[in-house]
Amino acid sequence: MFYRLLSWLLLGLSVALFAAAGVCYYLETDTFGAIIDETDREFPDMAVGPNTVHFTLRNPTRHTVRIVGAGYC
Repeated sequence: MFYRLLSWLLLGLSVALFAAAGVCYYLETDTFGAIIDETDREFPDMAVGPNTVHFTLRNPTRHTVRIVGAGYC
């Protein structure tokens, strides 16, 4: 009787620890925000006046990210 109760308690403890490990993994791997991959750029040959700069903005998370900025500055 004692061993059966002990085995059920240890099974419940192992399931709870496994669930806690899953929650910790989820919280550690989930980052917020948008990422620009190439941030170190130099523009030595850029002329004075309006210019166009192309870059890639990506969202590696499962959350929606709002990007606010000036289109023409």
